[in-house]
Amino acid sequence: MSKLIGRSAIPVATFPAGPATTNKVQLDSTVVLKIIKSASDAYPSPISGQLLGLEEENVLSVSHAFPFPPSANDNEGLGIRSKSVQKYQNDILYHLKAINVDINTVGYFISTNLGKLFNINTIETLLSYQASNPNAVLIVNDVSQTLASGLSLHAYRLSESFIAARKEGKFTTESLTKNSLSYHNIFDKLPIEIHNSHLVTFFLQSLEASNLEKAPSASFENNFDNLNISIDSYLEKNIEAIFDSIDQFHTDQGNYNYYQRQLAREKLKIQQWQHKRNVDNAQLAAAGKPTLSLDDWKNVFKLPTEPSRLDNLLVSGQIDKYCSQIEEHGSTVSTKLFATRKSLNF
Repeated sequence: MSKLIGRSAIPVATFPAGPATTNKVQLDSTVVLKIIKSASDAYPSPISGQLLGLEEENVLSVSHAFPFPPSANDNEGLGIRSKSVQKYQNDILYHLKAINVDINTVGYFISTNLGKLFNINTIETLLSYQASNPNAVLIVNDVSQTLASGLSLHAYRLSESFIAARKEGKFTTESLTKNSLSYHNIFDKLPIEIHNSHLVTFFLQSLEASNLEKAPSASFENNFDNLNISIDSYLEKNIEAIFDSIDQFHTDQGNYNYYQRQLAREKLKIQQWQHKRNVDNAQLAAAGKPTLSLDDWKNVFKLPTEPSRLDNLLVSGQIDKYCSQIEEHGSTVSTKLFATRKSLNF
């Protein structure tokens, strides 16, 4: 039990000075290409990097990005806050400033596999970025989903509810209820818009027009891949991953159930003690003597401390992520299987 709770030990942190003022992220096309190339080169290992840009009214414009060295990705991103990586960042920013590149930090990006986003190191790193710039965001590139169904880019920011609960320093049931925090709203998801320069847009339109002239019926060619009824490996990996997360959830739930049983036993002892104290006070009052305080139970009994619910939040959020991915990709596979079921019955 102590091992599980210790996994999400909460370090000391600073917090954003105020709420974010942007609600949309605009990525330059060169930034998208850099993120994709960095993630694909490092796959299956994770990669992370810094985002640079400006805030324009309600839009966070990301104009440049660069990856961190491999050491920054040790222990699920904990190395991002190490001194060596910070020195690397400062050196890169110094050289970028020399060529007139915007060096205003607006967040960081990471690559993931199967949407593994809900871990304490990612959250604490994003919190440190938001403490420096409340508009900072996390760009997530899911490489496995990109390979399975196309480009997967998402922008996240820690929600006000999570930051409020984090400021209190503990994730108890009372704190979660007070701040209306659940695994659904740990992050705020922001829309992403990809921006091309006029020259790039003109080139893409010219390229599209030339391709249509060379092969006007290319889009109408038969695609026999749609008839493939094999189970998607991406779907299989999600199902395997969700089993591990469910095991973690049951372990954490077992810890919390143990706490509740301990709490119920202590409360029963306190009630019995208070009942006996009431009887004694009745006898003292009848004898004309001063009665004893009912609050003395605090010196006799000690209620168990409620374990942090942060692990439960993160595991629940990860399970929900897996379920969403299974639902999205499983619908196509199940339709094919049901459509061909009779043909496969020999």
